Amino acid sequence: MKLKFWGVRGSINSPLSPEKYREKIEKVLSFSYGEDISDKKKISDLIDSLPAHLSTTYGGNTSCVTVSDDSTLLILDAGSGMRNLGNELISGKFFNSGISEYNIFLSHLHLDHINGLPFFSPVHFPTVRLNFYSHYKDFEKMLELQQDFNFFPVSLKSRPSTKKFNVLKEDEVISIGNFTVSSKKLNHPNGSYAFSVESSGKKVVYATDAEYTAGTVLEAFFPFFGKADILIFDTQYDFNELAGRFSFGHSTAEIGVDAAVNSEVKKLLLFHHNHESDDEKICLMYDSAKKYMNYKYPSASVEIIIANEGMEFDL
Repeated sequence: MKLKFWGVRGSINSPLSPEKYREKIEKVLSFSYGEDISDKKKISDLIDSLPAHLSTTYGGNTSCVTVSDDSTLLILDAGSGMRNLGNELISGKFFNSGISEYNIFLSHLHLDHINGLPFFSPVHFPTVRLNFYSHYKDFEKMLELQQDFNFFPVSLKSRPSTKKFNVLKEDEVISIGNFTVSSKKLNHPNGSYAFSVESSGKKVVYATDAEYTAGTVLEAFFPFFGKADILIFDTQYDFNELAGRFSFGHSTAEIGVDAAVNSEVKKLLLFHHNHESDDEKICLMYDSAKKYMNYKYPSASVEIIIANEGMEFDL
C-alpha cells in the first residue's frame, strides 16, 4: 500500500506570497553567515540543517490524497492538488501507466474538496474510467453544477472519459481490488465522511473536516480509527482559533493526539492546514502537539508528522 499527498490545505488554496517568499529567503540566508556554501553538497547540507519551517514549504493546494498498489488507485478527495495528480498520471510518472481506471472518494462536497476536478487531465481521455463514490445522493448533480457554463467553460458531462457515480450507504463496506473501504460520518456543516482503507494487514484512515464536541464525542471514533498505521486528521485550528470558530467543523492537533493515542495509531498526520497559517505557524502547532502528548501521554509512541504536499509512505 502506497500513500501520497497531493494537497494538504483547507478551505481555499494558499500559495506562498512574494512577501512570504522573500521573508523565508532572508531567514534562510541568515543561517548561512560564516558557512561554506561553495558547492551543491554544502548548500544541501545547510538546507537540511535548517528549522523545518525554512527547509520546506508545506504546500498551498487543497485536499487530495492517493492510496494505491500496483493495480488499483484510490483518490481521496478532489481538491486543487488533484491537478498535479492528473498531470502525473497522464505523463506516466505516477501509478501504473497501463491502467486507466481510477476510484475517487469524496468526503464531502465543499469547494476545497472538489475544485481540482475541472483541472484533472485524465477526464479528457476516452480511454479513462472514473468511478466516483460519495454518500450524497445528488453528488453527480453537484459536480456538474460546479462546471456549469456560468462558472466554468467546459462541462463535466461533455468530457469523453467514462464516469460512474456510486452513492454509498451509511455503513457500506466495499472492496476495490485488494482494498477494503469503509466510512463513518463526521461532524461538519452539511456532513462529511471519514474513510478507512485496509489492505494486506495495513490500515490508513482519512478523517478530515470534523469537529468533536459534547454532541460528537471523540471516543465514539476510537474503534473506527483503531490501530491504524496512519491516521490523517483535520488539525486546521489551534485552540484559540477553535474557540472563536465554533461550529465551523474543524479540529486541532491536540485533539488529534487524543484520538491517535487512544486509538493505538502508529502515525498521526496533521492535515487540512489553515489557509491563514504559514509554514512557521504550522510548525508551532506541531510543537504544541508534541508537548501535549509528552505531558498527557508520556509513554505514548505515536509518531506525529506534518502532512506535506508531495509526501509519500510505503506501507
